[in-house]
Amino acid sequence: MMFRTKALAGACALILVPLVASQVMAADPPAHLGQGTALGNRLVADPAVQIRQATSSYYVTSYGQADDHSPEPWEILSTTNGALVRTAPRLRDEPDKVPTLLGKYVVAPSATKVTFRDISTDASTDVDVPAGATYQGAYPGGILLSRAADGGSFALRGVNNTEKPVTGATFGDPAILDSTDTALLISVAGHLYVVDVATGTATAAATLAVNPAWAQLTPNRVIWQTAATADSKTLGWKQRTSATTGTVEVPFGQPLLTVGDDVAVLVPATKVIAKVAVTDGTVTQSFLTGVHDATDLGNGRLLVSAQSKVASVGADGVLQTVKATPAFTAQVSNVGLSGARVVTSDSQPDHGLYETTTDGSTWSALNTSNATKPLQLEGTTLVSYQGTTARVRGSAGDLTFPATDEVVLGKGGKLVSHHVAGAAAAEIYDVATKTKIADYAPPFALADNTVWKVTEPGLLAGKDLVLDTTKTVTVASGCSVGPDRVNGRWALLSGCNGGNQVVDVKGPEAPRILTVGADAQLGNGFVVQSSASEDSSGLPTKDLLVTDLNDQSLGQRRYGPILGRLQPASFRADGAGGPKIVYADADARPRIATLSWLAPDPQQRPDTTPPTLTSASAGDRLRDNTSLSFEWAYTDPQDPNAPASGILSYDLRIQQRPNRTSPYGAWNQVAGWQGLKATAASMSAAAGTDTCWQVRARDYAGNLSAWSSSYCTEVDGIAPTAVTLKIGDRITLTSPTTVRWAYTDETSVSTYDVVYKTAAAGAALGKWIYPATWQNTQITSITWAPRLGMDECFMVRARDVLGNLSAWSPQLCTVAPQDDRALISSSGGTVTRGTSTLAFQGTTSTLLKSGAYLTKTAEAGVRVLLVTINGPGQGKVDVYHANIKIGTVSLAATATQRKVTYLPITPFRSGAIKLVSTSTAPAVIDGVAFLRQNP
Repeated sequence: MMFRTKALAGACALILVPLVASQVMAADPPAHLGQGTALGNRLVADPAVQIRQATSSYYVTSYGQADDHSPEPWEILSTTNGALVRTAPRLRDEPDKVPTLLGKYVVAPSATKVTFRDISTDASTDVDVPAGATYQGAYPGGILLSRAADGGSFALRGVNNTEKPVTGATFGDPAILDSTDTALLISVAGHLYVVDVATGTATAAATLAVNPAWAQLTPNRVIWQTAATADSKTLGWKQRTSATTGTVEVPFGQPLLTVGDDVAVLVPATKVIAKVAVTDGTVTQSFLTGVHDATDLGNGRLLVSAQSKVASVGADGVLQTVKATPAFTAQVSNVGLSGARVVTSDSQPDHGLYETTTDGSTWSALNTSNATKPLQLEGTTLVSYQGTTARVRGSAGDLTFPATDEVVLGKGGKLVSHHVAGAAAAEIYDVATKTKIADYAPPFALADNTVWKVTEPGLLAGKDLVLDTTKTVTVASGCSVGPDRVNGRWALLSGCNGGNQVVDVKGPEAPRILTVGADAQLGNGFVVQSSASEDSSGLPTKDLLVTDLNDQSLGQRRYGPILGRLQPASFRADGAGGPKIVYADADARPRIATLSWLAPDPQQRPDTTPPTLTSASAGDRLRDNTSLSFEWAYTDPQDPNAPASGILSYDLRIQQRPNRTSPYGAWNQVAGWQGLKATAASMSAAAGTDTCWQVRARDYAGNLSAWSSSYCTEVDGIAPTAVTLKIGDRITLTSPTTVRWAYTDETSVSTYDVVYKTAAAGAALGKWIYPATWQNTQITSITWAPRLGMDECFMVRARDVLGNLSAWSPQLCTVAPQDDRALISSSGGTVTRGTSTLAFQGTTSTLLKSGAYLTKTAEAGVRVLLVTINGPGQGKVDVYHANIKIGTVSLAATATQRKVTYLPITPFRSGAIKLVSTSTAPAVIDGVAFLRQNP
């Protein structure tokens, strides 16, 4: 389908007068400057074609929206091969009214007859509604009539104007619920009947309390709805040729379709058709994917728009292509402009949002949509309406409000107001911080950081919510200011002595009267609004009328034609304050008009001020991952006589050092980070690397800011440090025994590795052992039962979440003594074996006289530990190891107690241990231990 645009002749309808003069019509219409510059086309690769009407033989689709100026006729296509069979005129005043298709006919009912036009032959037949009969609806071969006389009856009147009675149906007020080429489904006072078109025989299908909200014929069943919630539907069904009936729950809230003898739903959010078997409720979730639209064909098949084609599909789920739907140029329903950025919303069913900063040579999807209200784009902030949510998309994140509320973005995009219908005050939010900063009773206008409001008759006040300063301007009595009515130097006030007044809020320019329409928008130095006109053929059309506010005589120019004769118009002034407008033309394509003819600001100076950094962040100073990111935001400041030109791009540079002890390297201006349009960048860095970012910005006037301060982030490169390493005493006399550890880290400790080695009695320490469950573990202690005579040592190390690994800790060792019973005593009754509650294992060996001894062969170590029971009257013993005396131990004490004595450290030796009494006083021995590692 082609769309075309015709040029428009100029016309004038706006009235402009000086404040002290009477209103007069301008002598000549404003000059028409033609159309603006078209943006580059954005192709829709898989068009979301809508299927507007369909029967088993023919269908009508809609590509996008019709040309607003000269709509093309509807195309009726074959469901077999997609061939064009017939066209039907598209009504100029009802361009979306689709011709009604029934079977092989286009049907047009009127008060006394129904016209059936054969699509294939174009032959037309009028089926009359006879006197005394009531028209109850049409079906593919004729019309259904009812007659109340004689007790009431129904009849089928065919396209040849002959009738056959309908038999078997209870008389009442019938409704045709569905029809095929051979049958129609009617409901009469809750009774469902299938009427055979050939014979007029009505067969009862079900008796219900009320007529169903939905019912449909399939090749072999009648299916009807009995109940519904937002998320499900309950259906009843009956076989058409038997008495078999049943019910089924459909776990979807979407409208129902039929495929084969079952039901299906299209889920628009996922573009998936799910099928539900009516016999057992089995759900085939992805029966068909990539579906834009679908409708029943009345023969057990669906006609779908999916996967770049129109196709039919049956119960097997196999697509049979009817006609390919090649890519076409996207059409838009809403437009917005801010500097180089243009945002549009599609006219297609999903109303997707797209943007370009390259005049349409490239487009980017915003992965959202805008449908219910016009989008708003001011500065870097976008307001879009998706479903029930109004979303304010700013550089610092999103604010959301109910879409039904009034949400107005201020000029410059810094403030946004939210007003609930009926509420006394509106909330005003700072877009950058996403915080509410004020409440104001409407009406008022937002511009940059200022709220403008007529606070008392004849006084317009502007309060800067950031600087907390107020400026007042004297205006005419009765004036008020509404949303979007202050921009730059000018305010456009309404109700001023019954008219609109243009007021200079920055200087001494005299006010002027200007009559504007309801859709007028205030740009920075101009007003733009739609205006009715006629084309060269005399057809009504619309274009744009621009009024120069900087010109004391309020000069005007026209542009167009624009979308707006049949479809809603969409146009916006530049949200960055430039002399530009964007609009959707009559073919729903975006165009930009540059208003180079506008007079300069009466006191305007060129923009000489570079952008100013408002926020920047590199995240945490110390990172626990290697992914770095940097975000920033700038504003382009202006003084009252130097409007900002807007931010064009950014440059980014970094410097790094590999660790804390190294100096930073030179600044690196990465090529891909110069002239950036984005306000964020990311990279990866190795552990230990410290990275500093700096950014600068340039505006459209070429002003370049200084490099910002440094924002630095270090990737943790420091291994964990031990804060606790504890195993208890070097000699352990209790069981169980525990070794504990704790580490700290600059980020967080992740896991530990633990190793151990042991030495049995008489042996040296073995090799380090690495138990699998002790590696990369999160345990922080190990408890075990010591074995007598065993020297057991541990080491631990820690790693953090980045994998930085500490060195092994010092060895932590402990030894359990050998009991006195492990030693052999001297002969001759010089040693007695006894017990004691103080003893290590409950037993003791007492040397009774000088020369008595205890001994054990093949012991190894570097130090001997002697466990004794000391007390009053105890003697002394000499300790020998490998025939070398290593010390004398006195057991004398003022109170009886168990004591561990550490003998001097010696070179590592292996040999017999011997404890010899050196006095006549007794010496009570409890045990002996050997250290293989000191400490």
